[in-house]
Amino acid sequence: MEIIKIRRRNLHGIVNFLACVTTFLGVVFGGTLQAQQTTATNVSFNSGQPLLREKPDSAGNYLESRVMEMEQQIKTLQISAAAYENQNQSQSNPGFYAGAAAVWSKPHFKEAFEYSETNTATGQQTLHPFKYDYKVTPKIWVGFKNSEGMGVKASYWSFDADGATRNNTSDGITLFGAHAVTVIFPANILTVAPGDTLQTSSNLQAQITNLYATYSTNAHDIEINGGVGLRYARLRQTLAATVLGVLPASLNWERAYDGVGPSVALDLKKRIGCRGLSAIAKGSGALLYGTKTIDRTVLGDVSAPTASPFLMLDEADEVVGIGEFGFGVEWAKTMRTGAELAVTGTYDGQLWAEAGAPTLGFLGFQGFGLGVELRR
Repeated sequence: MEIIKIRRRNLHGIVNFLACVTTFLGVVFGGTLQAQQTTATNVSFNSGQPLLREKPDSAGNYLESRVMEMEQQIKTLQISAAAYENQNQSQSNPGFYAGAAAVWSKPHFKEAFEYSETNTATGQQTLHPFKYDYKVTPKIWVGFKNSEGMGVKASYWSFDADGATRNNTSDGITLFGAHAVTVIFPANILTVAPGDTLQTSSNLQAQITNLYATYSTNAHDIEINGGVGLRYARLRQTLAATVLGVLPASLNWERAYDGVGPSVALDLKKRIGCRGLSAIAKGSGALLYGTKTIDRTVLGDVSAPTASPFLMLDEADEVVGIGEFGFGVEWAKTMRTGAELAVTGTYDGQLWAEAGAPTLGFLGFQGFGLGVELRR
């Protein structure tokens, strides 16, 4: 009997010891799991299956349920981390990229007009601005970035369009004229007799070339691409006006500007869902230092005093600021070859300060772009 009592006492002690160990392990695993849940604040542990929260009947069952729960949450963490890593990797893959876009652009001028209309009976004078329609303009770019996000990028955009040709015939009461206030020497031609016709035409050319050192990174699921470099811009604007009739006259002027200077650019991309769609926004600014040339000729000037037939402003120093902005959407798809094909649709705008015709003013472009880019 004593032996049986001793064995029972030993067995009872072993059971108590195992219960204490089991309770201690449950507390340790529970605290570790709670710490993991607090750290991974941005990960959802809801895997579609109910977690085991029921109170176990024994310490062993409780420990087993906690271990199973921890395994489920670890699997969820692994899946979420893999998805996040794949997304970031697809956004920052190193390699070459090149693209082209067709941009429907239209120029806008500030306080610049092509010809005037004067009613001699009422004294009212109406100024008619330059008239340009939307024109498809080319834009191309090519670049490279390494695995650390550093790279280079070059881009080119060009606009070349003729304005509307206009013919206005005077009836003796309504007179039409063309004017050029070039520096401080104005010049004017006018349809002074009934039947005289004023014919006007214009042309506008603009080019922008960029060369950037770039850096790409990701922050809060937003892809950030920045660039610092140089910009070269070229502007040509002309007006040809002719009076046909009893008293022929002509007025022609051309403004030319070439400048180069520092430029910065910033592109942002935010993925929308998981179907390859992204929202994009872009902007750039440049301060260009260059020279401006104005060449004006007039025959049959009606100004008082009469202007000199020939006038030239030869390569005067001038600084011009150019700002660009745009936003839109992108759709991207990885092809079987491993390259990524992206299609973009954007709204684009530009502002050229001190670039209107013929001397001072502002020039702007706005329109819509459709582009394609290939990344390898």
